[in-house]
Amino acid sequence: MTIRNRSTLCSALAAATLLLAGCGSKSDSEVASGTYIDPETGKSADYSVRSGKDGENDQVTIKTDDGEVRFGGEAKLPAGLTPFPGSKMTGGFAGASEGKQGGMASFEVKGKAADVVAHYRRQIEAAGLKVKSEMTAEDTIIISAEKPEDTKTSIQVTATQTGDMVEGVVTYGSGG
Repeated sequence: MTIRNRSTLCSALAAATLLLAGCGSKSDSEVASGTYIDPETGKSADYSVRSGKDGENDQVTIKTDDGEVRFGGEAKLPAGLTPFPGSKMTGGFAGASEGKQGGMASFEVKGKAADVVAHYRRQIEAAGLKVKSEMTAEDTIIISAEKPEDTKTSIQVTATQTGDMVEGVVTYGSGG
C-alpha cells in the first residue's frame, strides 16, 4: 500500500467514522466498523472504531491484505519491556505487515528523566540489544539500541524532564 493510498484510506476512514458514529454497532464499545474500497486500486480495508471507558483507550484499527495498524487503545511496550514504576501510559500505535512490526508507546511519570532512561536501558540490554547512541539536549535524553547484526530490530527511548514530571516515548520495530 502506498503512502498516497494510506492517506486516502485514512481520510475515508475519518469521514466514515463521523457518519457512522451514531449508527448501531456490534458491541457496546464498537462505535463503527466496515469495509472501505479504494476507488483507484479496488483494494479493500476493514476498519473498526472502538470507544473506551470515559473516552480513554479509544482505538481505530485498519486491516488490509498487507497488514494491520492500530491507533490509540491501550499503549503497549515491546516484549521484554515493562513501564517505569508509577508510569501512566498515555497513547500509542502499533502496526504489522509482511513479517515486520513496530509501534510507539507514550507515557508520563513523576520522576527524573535519567532514572527513566536507566530503567529502560537495563531492560533493553537484558533483551540482547546494544545501545548504539545516546544524546542529551537540554531536558531531553534519547537512547537508541539495535540487536547486534540485525539493524531492523531497534528500540528508541526519549524522556523529557518538565518540572518534576517526565514525558516520554518508546518507539520500536523489528522484522523485514
